[in-house]
Amino acid sequence: MKSVLSLAAIAVVSAIPADPFNHTQLVDHFGTSTATFEQRYYQNTTWFNGPGSPILCIMGGEGEIAPSTGIFYPFVTDVLAKRFSAAVIEPEHRYYGTSLPFGADSFTDENLRLATPQQALADAAAFITAKRNEFGCDPIPGSDGYCPVVTIGGSYPGWLSAMMRLRYPGVVDIAYSASAPMYFYTQEVGEYEYYELVTQSAENAVPGCAAAVRASMAAFDALPDQDSIVAALDLCEPLPAYMDGDLQTLKDEVSMVAMYTFAGLNMGNYPPSPDTGLSQACTAFVAAADDPLSALSGLLNGYAEASLPARRHGIRTPVKAKVKDGCFSMQAQMPDYNVAGTHDQSITCGDWSGCGVGADGGIWDYQTSTFLVEHIGTNGETDMFLPRNWTMEWLTAHSAARFGTEPQPRALADLWGFDKLAEIGATKIVFTNGLNDGWSVGGVKDDLSDTLLAVNIGDGAHHSDLSHDEPSDADTADVQEARERVGNILAGWLEEAKGPRRN
Repeated sequence: MKSVLSLAAIAVVSAIPADPFNHTQLVDHFGTSTATFEQRYYQNTTWFNGPGSPILCIMGGEGEIAPSTGIFYPFVTDVLAKRFSAAVIEPEHRYYGTSLPFGADSFTDENLRLATPQQALADAAAFITAKRNEFGCDPIPGSDGYCPVVTIGGSYPGWLSAMMRLRYPGVVDIAYSASAPMYFYTQEVGEYEYYELVTQSAENAVPGCAAAVRASMAAFDALPDQDSIVAALDLCEPLPAYMDGDLQTLKDEVSMVAMYTFAGLNMGNYPPSPDTGLSQACTAFVAAADDPLSALSGLLNGYAEASLPARRHGIRTPVKAKVKDGCFSMQAQMPDYNVAGTHDQSITCGDWSGCGVGADGGIWDYQTSTFLVEHIGTNGETDMFLPRNWTMEWLTAHSAARFGTEPQPRALADLWGFDKLAEIGATKIVFTNGLNDGWSVGGVKDDLSDTLLAVNIGDGAHHSDLSHDEPSDADTADVQEARERVGNILAGWLEEAKGPRRN
């Protein structure tokens, strides 16, 4: 009997549905062309007191922001904005959703060259400046009508938030950077650290989980041929052409789905309880000791299906489209074929925590195959997955085959110096990290200076302090304390922003 994993544990988060607006944005901020595109954004001015009040800019990241999602974080709109009488604005990241610099032609090899963090930061700087003008804010710091700006983001947008303060201190006064993978992007995280913490978090959630998952993966790896794998895991046929008839590639890709499914459950493991998806998945693996392959099949047909479109924004919506006739579709796990034309595609992408699917997944694959390089692999010893080494040689080959590009892992750190923030004089950035989150191994968890501050959340997962759900009594004491501390830090810095700017 196949074990069944409940989809009820996959939280459909609230966020704040809203009507979108469009901002006319330059296609290329660093060239001579005046071509423009429409960048989608959202705003909430419920609490805004006009000129002299702050602007909180939530950074968009690696995913579409549909009107049904609107503004990500009720904590920002309902707590911080109310406390500071602030406006909230949220731009969608270029190349995601409807914010396409070249419209339907955005995904060609040539046009993808502008899908960079550099261009995204310039988008945000231009957008913030335009909104300041629209709100009637005085541009001079210290004036009565000056509107100090706080950028806010979680995960990759958390890194973007910190970079906005670093790169555009004349536009951004303060940065709130949650679960930002800072040291991944400076190439200072060991290959096995990410999935080691994912494994530790799973074991903490349900003792015995790590051993049970290892046993299940070992039983899967022992299957002798493709037919036995298809039968044991209820995989749809035909398989994608690149793995059909290639036993090792098939095993690698099934293993990758298992890895990034647990990575997603790890990110959403808040508040920690027996009801989270991670706890329920682990419980199913432990209970299937006599039939370990049934637990892996249940993971694929339950949680991998339910969390398929999830990226690190943390938005999770159950989907059924990729399951047909009761089988699990490996084809549907791949990025959209429309991205970058007919180049080689695979489930394994630049981000070994998972890229997601559709056009958004393809763009995130592009970003993590170029400037946002992450060293993430498995060894089967400190983690609960089959060994699979990540190498720069692999990423170089993948980047060339998929996009005709080459990774530049240290380019931004060397150019901007964000591996030595205190030394180069960066100020007024608060970093938060949930210590159960695999991404925290690459986060800033210690104060770097008096104004580069770290707030750690012992029972937190991926940017649990921001969260897409409304703050409530269900939040742990650790998260409540972190929110209070961050709010007080921001309050002090906003008070300073009323005087002459201090860079």
